[in-house]
Amino acid sequence: MAFKKLFSLQPLLFFLVVSFGFGQASPQSSLNKVLKISRVIDVSSDIEPTMDAIRFGVDRLLDGKLPKDGWRSQWTAWYQLDPVITFDLGEKKRIGAIRVYFQAFAREDELKSIKVGVSMDGKDFHPFNEYGEIVTMQEKGTWVEMNLQAVKARYFQLRPHFQGWGHQWGEVEFWELSE
Repeated sequence: MAFKKLFSLQPLLFFLVVSFGFGQASPQSSLNKVLKISRVIDVSSDIEPTMDAIRFGVDRLLDGKLPKDGWRSQWTAWYQLDPVITFDLGEKKRIGAIRVYFQAFAREDELKSIKVGVSMDGKDFHPFNEYGEIVTMQEKGTWVEMNLQAVKARYFQLRPHFQGWGHQWGEVEFWELSE
């Protein structure tokens, strides 16, 4: 019986190893619709990046370039701080997934959770969901994907919560459901 349970987990373990060990391909929609990367017209943070990372501002999260693994690279980082990062998509869009390329530094579960809020006007944000249980390899960049199904909004807020060193982010992608 225990062998049968372990065997049924094998595909899940394979997916986790492939997804987090070797990076991810484009997200897959559970709604059987095609996802395409969405343009973001502005990004801001309530807290500027800290330490050397201040040279790599939040606009770097949208440049399409992934930083190299390790400490001395072009990561946008906040040491011992939890920023609130706001993205303006320019117009209302149906977003199926958000992906964040990040790197854990001090511990494998450093990115404890990310809360996602949505808004139509950029002022009143409503909580959508909190994504947690994020575990990865230390000092190795990887994608975390948040499935939103089909949230329609213009503004999105990401509120990451750290445990350990802080946050090192390299890129954020919004994937839109195409009709």
